[in-house]
Formats: sequence, structure tokens, C-alpha cells
Amino acid sequence: MNLLILALCIMVVGCSDDDDAVKGSELTVISTEAQFTYKGGAGLIKVLATSAIEATARDSWCHISVSGQDISLSVDLNNSISSRTTMVTIRSANEKTEVPVTQLGDTFICTLKDVTFAPAGGDATFALDTKRDIKITVPQWITYRRDEDQVIFIAPAIQDGGYRTSTVVIDDGDVAYTAEFTQMNLNGIYDMLYTNGNKQYAALCKVESTETANVYQLTTNGMPVDASFLATYSEGSFIISFGQYLGDIDPYKVYLCAYDNAGRLGWGTTVQYVAPIATDENYNMTFVFADNGTWQDQHVDGFYYGKFTGTPSNSTYKGGYGTATDIVMQTHLEKSTD
Repeated sequence: MNLLILALCIMVVGCSDDDDAVKGSELTVISTEAQFTYKGGAGLIKVLATSAIEATARDSWCHISVSGQDISLSVDLNNSISSRTTMVTIRSANEKTEVPVTQLGDTFICTLKDVTFAPAGGDATFALDTKRDIKITVPQWITYRRDEDQVIFIAPAIQDGGYRTSTVVIDDGDVAYTAEFTQMNLNGIYDMLYTNGNKQYAALCKVESTETANVYQLTTNGMPVDASFLATYSEGSFIISFGQYLGDIDPYKVYLCAYDNAGRLGWGTTVQYVAPIATDENYNMTFVFADNGTWQDQHVDGFYYGKFTGTPSNSTYKGGYGTATDIVMQTHLEKSTD
């Protein structure tokens, strides 16, 4: 008998524990989507409740609607630069809980940066996310349009030999973003000034685009050997690499070689002659070529037109057709006939 009574007591205690677990909390928040950008939008609070729920927001910029155990949020645009927070109060029977709803202030997101436009023109797009009153300042050759959360700048084509650079500003009165917009067309005719045998000469050089981006063909008229060779535009500079085959002058093959004023020459293809682009007040371009340290233990002072019986080497080298040092290219200006 005693054993039976003990067993019944254990069963009663067990049932009592289960009932307490079922009762638990009458209102529980199980998920929250209540953080907003300045734009506002929709959010959702999900609850688990044993009775019908009610919800109210402390501030009028947060709108509430209840469906079952879902509380939908609709948050207005925040035109202020300051963030804000309100509380949503949720009630079910005798239970009450509060959930914070936060919204960022109006931000000024702008990714404006320097641009170099192609000769044919084109556009450049940047993020511009704000509701502030802003001013966009552009030069005459640039137009722009705003499209949702971005701004698009458009540049037209530029004529051969043209160069222009201007500052673009996006400003809200307190914060300003600036960038340099540049456009150039290296195609055109240039004077190529050089020294040969302590005398100065002036040749012409025609620069033309190739099918490879930023690679140009240069064709000379008036150099010790007139031929075509390639130059690369990179980060504001024109780069000529040596070891380029220029053609045949029977019975030899002519290669463009590096030369220094001590009489040394080299045909390594990694050796370069480099000129940064400079412009005058009228945007006429000038390229002053100089050594850039790529010829180990030597100094590039100009061109040497080497003649070879085959691929350049000490054994195939047979002399040369002359030198051109201290090379400067500048925009060729037609003389006035007035």
C-alpha cells in the first residue's frame, strides 16, 4: 500500500511540473525587423501570445497594424540628419513588452572620384544617396543626371590632340566631395624635337590609336630612320619600350634601341623611355622623355637605330643608322597664314 501511495505522489508532482511549463510567459517576442535607414520602409515584429495582442507606437512616424500575432511596421522618411528611436508597446492579457524601433538620420553617401574619359566620350556613375539640398558643380563640357541613388556624368567626344581637365564638386553646404575629370585624345600630329651630333632637329610624329586600349602607334617623319613603333599610355605618361622591330633597310633589320650619351646601347624590351603629359594654358600637350630607371646601371638618353642581321644580339649587331637624344614631343601648331 505504501508503495502505491508513493507512486501516486510522484505522478501528481510530475503532472504539476508539466502544467507550469505549459503556462510559461503569455507574451514572447520571437523576431524583430525594426531597424531602418533614413528612407524608412516596412518592418515586422513577430510574437507568440496566448491571447489577442494590441500594439501602439509612441511616435507618429512609426505606423502600426496587427494581424494575428504579426505586428507590421511602416516608418516614414527621416528628413533630419539625426537618428531617432521610438518604442512599440505590445500587450496581451496581463502581459506587456516594449520593442525599440530605430531609424538612421539622412546620410550623405557619395563615391565621387577622379575620372579619365576616353577620347570618344562616355559616362561615369557614382553613388549619391541623400535627401539633403545639394549643389553639383560641373564644367561646361560635362553634363549630368540624377537617377535614384546615383549621379551619372556624361562627357562628349574630344577632337584629336585635345586635352581638358576640370574639377567637379558635390556640396551640401557643410560637406563637399571633389574630383578631377580629365579627357584627352592623344591622336594627332606632334613636333618631335631631338638632338643628333650636338645639333637640334625637328621632325613630325603622327600618333594613332590601335585596337589595344591605351596603346598607340607613333609614325615619324624627319628622324634618322622614319618608321612606326608603339607607345603605351599609363597613369599620365607616355611609355616607349625598346627592342621594337622597325623594318628592313636591306640587308639589315632595324631595331629601336636605348642609347646613353656615353655611347652605350641596349635592346632589352623591358627598358623604357618615359614622358609625363604636361599642358600649357591652352591645353597644348608636351612630352619630355627621360630615363625611368629600367636600364640597369645605364641611363636612357634617347634612341639608337640599330642594324642587325637577325634578332638583336651581340653577334647580329652590325652598327646603326644614328641617334636621337633628348626627345621632346609637343602639339604641332599650324602656322597662321595671316
